[in-house]
Amino acid sequence: MLPTNFWNFKFDLKIVLLSFLVVLSLPLIAVIILTQTGINLVSDKLVDQTGIENQVEIKDPVTGEVTDTINQAMYWPTTGVMTLEFGVPHLPYQILHTGIDIANNKGTNITPFMGGTVTYAAETKTGYGKHIIIDHGNNVTSLYGHLDKILVYKGQVVTTDQVIGLMGTTGWSTGNHLHFQINVYGIPVNPRVFLNDQEK
Repeated sequence: MLPTNFWNFKFDLKIVLLSFLVVLSLPLIAVIILTQTGINLVSDKLVDQTGIENQVEIKDPVTGEVTDTINQAMYWPTTGVMTLEFGVPHLPYQILHTGIDIANNKGTNITPFMGGTVTYAAETKTGYGKHIIIDHGNNVTSLYGHLDKILVYKGQVVTTDQVIGLMGTTGWSTGNHLHFQINVYGIPVNPRVFLNDQEK
Protein backbone atom coordinates (compact mmCIF):
# COMPACT_ATOMS: atom_id res chain seq x y z
CA MET A 1 0.00 0.00 0.00
CA LEU A 2 1.32 3.45 -0.99
CA PRO A 3 1.77 6.08 1.72
CA THR A 4 -0.64 9.06 1.58
CA ASN A 5 2.22 11.53 1.07
CA PHE A 6 2.98 9.77 -2.26
CA TRP A 7 -0.33 11.08 -3.67
CA ASN A 8 0.51 14.58 -2.46
CA PHE A 9 3.89 14.31 -4.15
CA LYS A 10 2.24 13.14 -7.38
CA PHE A 11 -0.13 16.14 -7.31
CA ASP A 12 2.74 18.54 -6.59
CA LEU A 13 4.73 17.04 -9.45
CA LYS A 14 1.81 17.62 -11.85
CA ILE A 15 1.59 21.28 -10.78
CA VAL A 16 5.35 21.77 -11.28
CA LEU A 17 5.26 20.12 -14.74
CA LEU A 18 2.22 22.17 -15.79
CA SER A 19 3.89 25.39 -14.64
CA PHE A 20 7.06 24.42 -16.52
CA LEU A 21 5.06 23.81 -19.74
CA VAL A 22 3.29 27.16 -19.40
CA VAL A 23 6.63 28.98 -19.00
CA LEU A 24 8.08 27.15 -22.02
CA SER A 25 5.06 28.06 -24.15
CA LEU A 26 5.22 31.82 -23.39
CA PRO A 27 7.60 32.62 -26.31
CA LEU A 28 5.33 30.70 -28.68
CA ILE A 29 2.28 32.57 -27.37
CA ALA A 30 4.13 35.88 -27.82
CA VAL A 31 4.97 35.01 -31.44
CA ILE A 32 1.34 34.08 -32.14
CA ILE A 33 0.12 37.36 -30.63
CA LEU A 34 2.65 39.39 -32.66
CA THR A 35 1.80 37.68 -35.95
CA GLN A 36 -1.96 37.46 -35.50
CA THR A 37 -2.85 40.86 -34.05
CA GLY A 38 -2.41 44.44 -35.19
CA ILE A 39 -0.44 46.29 -32.54
CA ASN A 40 0.44 49.92 -33.36
CA LEU A 41 3.39 49.92 -30.95
CA VAL A 42 4.92 46.96 -32.81
CA SER A 43 4.10 48.52 -36.18
CA ASP A 44 5.89 51.72 -35.19
CA LYS A 45 9.05 49.74 -34.36
CA LEU A 46 9.13 47.99 -37.75
CA VAL A 47 8.25 50.72 -40.27
CA ASP A 48 8.53 54.48 -40.40
CA GLN A 49 7.86 57.23 -42.93
CA THR A 50 10.95 59.26 -43.78
CA GLY A 51 9.13 62.49 -44.60
CA ILE A 52 9.95 62.04 -48.27
CA GLU A 53 7.01 61.05 -50.47
CA ASN A 54 6.86 57.31 -51.28
CA GLN A 55 9.74 56.50 -48.92
CA VAL A 56 9.40 54.08 -46.00
CA GLU A 57 12.12 52.70 -43.74
CA ILE A 58 12.07 49.01 -42.80
CA LYS A 59 13.62 48.26 -39.40
CA ASP A 60 15.12 45.10 -37.97
CA PRO A 61 12.65 43.66 -35.43
CA VAL A 62 15.46 42.81 -32.99
CA THR A 63 17.81 45.80 -33.16
CA GLY A 64 15.47 48.49 -34.51
CA GLU A 65 18.12 49.54 -37.04
CA VAL A 66 17.02 50.52 -40.56
CA THR A 67 17.66 47.56 -42.88
CA ASP A 68 16.00 48.83 -46.08
CA THR A 69 14.43 51.94 -47.52
CA ILE A 70 11.57 51.52 -49.96
CA ASN A 71 11.44 54.34 -52.48
CA GLN A 72 8.80 53.58 -55.10
CA ALA A 73 5.20 54.33 -55.94
CA MET A 74 2.67 52.80 -53.53
CA TYR A 75 -1.09 52.96 -54.05
CA TRP A 76 -4.34 52.07 -52.30
CA PRO A 77 -5.42 48.65 -53.62
CA THR A 78 -9.06 49.64 -54.20
CA THR A 79 -11.67 52.34 -53.72
CA GLY A 80 -14.46 52.40 -51.17
CA VAL A 81 -15.31 53.22 -47.58
CA MET A 82 -12.90 52.42 -44.73
CA THR A 83 -14.98 50.30 -42.36
CA LEU A 84 -12.30 49.04 -39.98
CA GLU A 85 -8.84 50.41 -39.25
CA PHE A 86 -5.62 48.68 -38.16
CA GLY A 87 -5.18 47.87 -34.48
CA VAL A 88 -8.79 48.18 -33.34
CA PRO A 89 -10.69 45.32 -31.62
CA HIS A 90 -12.31 42.98 -34.15
CA LEU A 91 -13.94 40.30 -32.04
CA PRO A 92 -14.65 37.43 -32.49
CA TYR A 93 -12.37 37.29 -35.55
CA GLN A 94 -9.19 38.93 -34.21
CA ILE A 95 -8.16 40.46 -30.91
CA LEU A 96 -6.82 43.52 -32.76
CA HIS A 97 -7.43 44.02 -36.49
CA THR A 98 -4.35 43.22 -38.60
CA GLY A 99 -5.19 45.38 -41.60
CA ILE A 100 -7.65 47.87 -43.06
CA ASP A 101 -11.10 46.90 -44.33
CA ILE A 102 -12.36 48.76 -47.40
CA ALA A 103 -16.00 48.17 -48.39
CA ASN A 104 -17.49 48.59 -51.86
CA ASN A 105 -19.66 46.68 -54.33
CA LYS A 106 -19.07 43.04 -55.15
CA GLY A 107 -16.70 42.82 -58.12
CA THR A 108 -14.82 46.08 -57.42
CA ASN A 109 -11.26 45.83 -58.83
CA ILE A 110 -8.35 45.03 -56.50
CA THR A 111 -4.79 45.94 -57.50
CA PRO A 112 -1.44 45.48 -55.68
CA PHE A 113 -0.35 48.40 -53.50
CA MET A 114 3.18 47.88 -54.87
CA GLY A 115 4.68 45.61 -57.50
CA GLY A 116 5.83 42.12 -56.50
CA THR A 117 5.48 38.37 -56.91
CA VAL A 118 2.38 36.39 -55.96
CA THR A 119 3.27 33.77 -53.33
CA TYR A 120 -0.28 32.59 -52.56
CA ALA A 121 -3.53 32.70 -54.56
CA ALA A 122 -6.15 30.27 -53.28
CA GLU A 123 -9.17 29.85 -51.04
CA THR A 124 -9.66 28.74 -47.46
CA LYS A 125 -13.14 28.03 -46.09
CA THR A 126 -12.45 30.12 -42.97
CA GLY A 127 -10.42 33.25 -42.28
CA TYR A 128 -9.71 35.30 -45.40
CA GLY A 129 -11.58 33.03 -47.85
CA LYS A 130 -10.26 33.63 -51.37
CA HIS A 131 -7.10 35.63 -50.84
CA ILE A 132 -3.80 36.63 -52.39
CA ILE A 133 -0.39 37.21 -50.81
CA ILE A 134 2.29 39.19 -52.67
CA ASP A 135 6.00 39.37 -51.81
CA HIS A 136 7.41 42.84 -52.49
CA GLY A 137 10.98 42.13 -51.37
CA ASN A 138 12.70 43.86 -48.42
CA ASN A 139 10.78 41.50 -46.05
CA VAL A 140 7.47 43.16 -47.03
CA THR A 141 4.38 41.17 -48.05
CA SER A 142 0.76 42.18 -48.58
CA LEU A 143 -2.48 40.24 -48.23
CA TYR A 144 -5.78 40.82 -50.04
CA GLY A 145 -8.65 38.91 -48.41
CA HIS A 146 -12.34 37.99 -48.86
CA LEU A 147 -12.14 38.18 -52.66
CA ASP A 148 -14.96 37.10 -54.96
CA LYS A 149 -12.52 36.10 -57.71
CA ILE A 150 -8.76 35.61 -57.93
CA LEU A 151 -7.25 36.69 -61.27
CA VAL A 152 -3.58 35.80 -60.68
CA TYR A 153 -1.57 32.65 -59.92
CA LYS A 154 1.27 31.73 -57.59
CA GLY A 155 4.62 32.84 -59.03
CA GLN A 156 3.16 35.59 -61.21
CA VAL A 157 4.91 38.97 -61.20
CA VAL A 158 2.35 41.78 -60.81
CA THR A 159 2.36 45.57 -61.14
CA THR A 160 0.28 48.30 -59.50
CA ASP A 161 -1.92 48.80 -62.58
CA GLN A 162 -2.88 45.12 -62.82
CA VAL A 163 -6.21 43.81 -61.50
CA ILE A 164 -5.38 40.82 -59.28
CA GLY A 165 -8.85 40.07 -57.93
CA LEU A 166 -12.42 41.23 -57.42
CA MET A 167 -13.94 42.31 -54.11
CA GLY A 168 -16.24 39.84 -52.39
CA THR A 169 -17.30 38.36 -49.08
CA THR A 170 -15.68 34.92 -48.89
CA GLY A 171 -14.34 33.38 -45.67
CA TRP A 172 -15.22 34.98 -42.34
CA SER A 173 -16.85 38.11 -43.71
CA THR A 174 -20.01 40.06 -42.94
CA GLY A 175 -20.26 41.87 -46.29
CA ASN A 176 -18.43 42.81 -49.48
CA HIS A 177 -15.07 44.33 -48.58
CA LEU A 178 -11.31 43.96 -48.97
CA HIS A 179 -9.19 43.05 -45.98
CA PHE A 180 -5.88 44.70 -46.90
CA GLN A 181 -2.87 43.82 -44.76
CA ILE A 182 0.86 44.55 -44.97
CA ASN A 183 3.37 42.40 -43.08
CA VAL A 184 7.00 43.24 -42.35
CA TYR A 185 9.10 40.24 -41.29
CA GLY A 186 5.77 38.37 -41.13
CA ILE A 187 4.33 40.80 -38.57
CA PRO A 188 1.28 42.96 -39.41
CA VAL A 189 1.99 46.70 -39.64
CA ASN A 190 -0.30 49.65 -40.24
CA PRO A 191 -0.82 49.99 -44.03
CA ARG A 192 -1.25 53.75 -43.62
CA VAL A 193 2.48 54.05 -42.92
CA PHE A 194 3.07 52.97 -46.52
CA LEU A 195 0.10 54.69 -48.16
CA ASN A 196 -0.38 57.84 -46.09
CA ASP A 197 -3.09 59.90 -47.84
CA GLN A 198 -2.26 58.85 -51.38
CA GLU A 199 -5.14 57.98 -53.69
CA LYS A 200 -5.12 55.42 -56.46
